[in-house]
Amino acid sequence: MIRSTKRDYSLTLSQWMVSLAEGLLIPFVNIYMVHTLGFHPALAGTILGVSGLGLLVSQLPGGALADRFGVKIVIAAGLFLAGIANAVTSLTRNPVLLAISYGTSLLASGGTSPAFYQAATRAAEKRNLQSVGALIAAQNGGVAGGALLALPLLLSTHLHAIFVFAGAVDVIGGFVAVSFLDREPEDKPRVPFRLSDWVYLPPRNQRAFWPIAFAGFLTGVLYSQMWSTVPTVWVHAGVPPMVFALLWFFNGAAIFALERRISRGLEHRNAYWWMAGASAIYAAAMGICAIGVGLITLILSFLILTAGELLYEPFPPAFYAAVAPRGLKARYQGAGNFASATGVVAGPVIGDMLLQWNGTQVLWTVMVLLGSMAAITVLHARTTTRLQHTIGTETIPTSIELRELHE
Repeated sequence: MIRSTKRDYSLTLSQWMVSLAEGLLIPFVNIYMVHTLGFHPALAGTILGVSGLGLLVSQLPGGALADRFGVKIVIAAGLFLAGIANAVTSLTRNPVLLAISYGTSLLASGGTSPAFYQAATRAAEKRNLQSVGALIAAQNGGVAGGALLALPLLLSTHLHAIFVFAGAVDVIGGFVAVSFLDREPEDKPRVPFRLSDWVYLPPRNQRAFWPIAFAGFLTGVLYSQMWSTVPTVWVHAGVPPMVFALLWFFNGAAIFALERRISRGLEHRNAYWWMAGASAIYAAAMGICAIGVGLITLILSFLILTAGELLYEPFPPAFYAAVAPRGLKARYQGAGNFASATGVVAGPVIGDMLLQWNGTQVLWTVMVLLGSMAAITVLHARTTTRLQHTIGTETIPTSIELRELHE
């Protein structure tokens, strides 16, 4: 187990605050729009997709900012901005304004993600998987806590207060970051940034990066169904929203309790096989829904989904940290997050369109196929890279590094 230090506690506490706000919002925003504001499910899915663009576009500049100015500034500023945006979201019922304000919240909090992973992997050195596992445990502990705090609001007529509570949590988290996170020197490039450096993507021939990023996109599409189309189907099937909240709480609590131990056990395993197996487990979670939406199938689907998360989630950030060149660590994390965030953003739109046009059976079948494709992609990557047994390093010169060499 990773030794706990003041720095570790500060980092995981800040991450927990970010995720606590997310746990208050992400599982319930769709329900809020459909059942409190009266939006059509297709409109709600579109708003989730549009606002999710904030989560998407924040990843690349978020990584660049963390590489340039350090993780403390990025995390603190992102939390403060997210808090303000959530407070504004609680005041509007207009679909356009809601999409803009909620999108700003996702942009601000999402931009902190590369900084968190960069800080965690930088501190752990050769134990990246364990360090990432600890961060993921904090994330899911926060989501579980947020889902639990939202339970009373689901039983009242004040569901809009989830945004108020989330905004308060974000602001408190910002003060935690300012007060306790250390400002450490980063591997900053010496040359000035060009515009392309702020929206940096790894080179196309970085074979250790792109297959994992593409699998992240596919699993992002699958995972996003659990808070977009799935709750819509559940409510129409007569399943109380309370059950949905309790299942999200179970999901986060289980990962919070088990992730660090599992990550430690997976540290020296064949990463490709475990990631492929976890992708297949994601597909199985979607396949269970094809049997029929009821209490038993919902519980079973969440159990399977949680198992997939426990095995899959620590690997991609550890891969990105291992293959990133000097000075680009956070940007590789941002690029990987960009791929998975693209799937998360596209997922609600794709899912709601399939649900409205073709029904549930086609929806679940497509999701199973995407999960299977993710598993095949990871296994194919194993045959085309030099990372055969454990996470290794494969770096290639970048435009920033080449410019430095000629300075």
